[in-house]
Amino acid sequence: MFISKTVVICDNEFLSILYLMNLEVYLATEVEHFTTTEAAIDFLKTVNKPTNKTDKKVNLIIALEMVNKKKSSILLEEYRSGYGIKTPLLILGSEKDMDLNPITFSISNRYNIQGIIKKAAGILAVTAKQMAEMQITPYYPVSIVPMVEVLKKAPCNIYFEEESKFKLFAKNEDALELGLLSIKEKGHKYLFVKSGERLVIVNKVSLHLIEKITSSLKDLAGSTTASTEKKVEALSDGYEFAAANLFSSDEIKTEMAEIANASAKVMGDVAKDSANLKALMATMLNNKSGYIFTHSMITSYVANHIIKNVSWGGENQTDKINFILFFHDIYLSPIYLKHPELKFEKILHNHPSLNEKEKEIVMNHAKMAAELVVSYKRCPMGADMMIKHHHGMKKGSGFANKYPEDLSPLSKVLLVAEAFVEHFIETTDRKEKVEMKAIIPKLVEEFGLPSYIKIVQTLVNLPL
Repeated sequence: MFISKTVVICDNEFLSILYLMNLEVYLATEVEHFTTTEAAIDFLKTVNKPTNKTDKKVNLIIALEMVNKKKSSILLEEYRSGYGIKTPLLILGSEKDMDLNPITFSISNRYNIQGIIKKAAGILAVTAKQMAEMQITPYYPVSIVPMVEVLKKAPCNIYFEEESKFKLFAKNEDALELGLLSIKEKGHKYLFVKSGERLVIVNKVSLHLIEKITSSLKDLAGSTTASTEKKVEALSDGYEFAAANLFSSDEIKTEMAEIANASAKVMGDVAKDSANLKALMATMLNNKSGYIFTHSMITSYVANHIIKNVSWGGENQTDKINFILFFHDIYLSPIYLKHPELKFEKILHNHPSLNEKEKEIVMNHAKMAAELVVSYKRCPMGADMMIKHHHGMKKGSGFANKYPEDLSPLSKVLLVAEAFVEHFIETTDRKEKVEMKAIIPKLVEEFGLPSYIKIVQTLVNLPL
């Protein structure tokens, strides 16, 4: 049935389902899932015993960098070196995509499913021929776990195996919930679909995960009991999922708007709940968020402050600007993940580390993001235009040297907030004290026009 065995260590509900489903379907690898590194190591000690003649040996370990706030890579390296184990290890959520040594590898984006599958295939030496042979078998195994967690209806005909025969378990569109729980209790680990329909299951699970991520964010919006850390973690999940699925199916891309609208509310909460910029920055660093998400979250805090201090500001403007911030730099995410040492956007377009295609994306990312959101039914009015203008260029290409007067007031708020955040992060990176008396004159000089300077002046009492 399976051609290899993989241990997955992941304490994130959404990621666990994605990893399990994709590894089994695309690589025909049997997955053993654990939510703690310690439990996984106990399992590995058992199956890797020389006396073990029944269980398959583990061919690959995949683990989040941080599991239950512990660095899994350290614990797993201690286990491997202490027991002389050479099982390859793939760490997810590390600082950079790289091969650390001949049996240890890392991928920075936990939601980069395509990259994870490609890397795992190389480690497991899964060939196209092997996968083709699996695909021509009449039935393909799919773990029950993600179905129980996510699916309420069968997206295609589903079968179970009994006495080496495949019997119909559920027809397309049949309700699944009670039947899945029942068959799981009977000890079944897998159900089966026709080989040609296995990707139907994967896509349906991905769509339902969007619903679960959105629901989680909606539950957190307005919550007085959930911590800022919990809200930032949920926002990070939503953002990483959206960024990793930019080039996915149209159906999945369309559903991203639901995550963004739910995220806008929670971003507003985080801005309100954070005592000052220093506290918010500490939360973002603790979450190990990438530059784009950190930059967007801090910009949300600054923009929220500006909107509260201008005469025309209100709650609707805050939600709109947070929606914009979710998408405005999303096409830069793959570039920052590939080059985590880079930061400020204005230096990217001619940076020697980037290839020509990446430089073209940098120059046009505002236009591309605007084109992405304009098709969303629940896109806030004018959001696409403000995304297009977020570097002061009306056509969404390049970076303005001189900012135009005839932009909307909210576009000007976004421009000023982003410029302030760049100064804030740059000063913080140098480990220098952030002082308004140093930053505000720079912003006044940068923007020049009275309408912008009024916005800059609202930052005088921004809590640092």
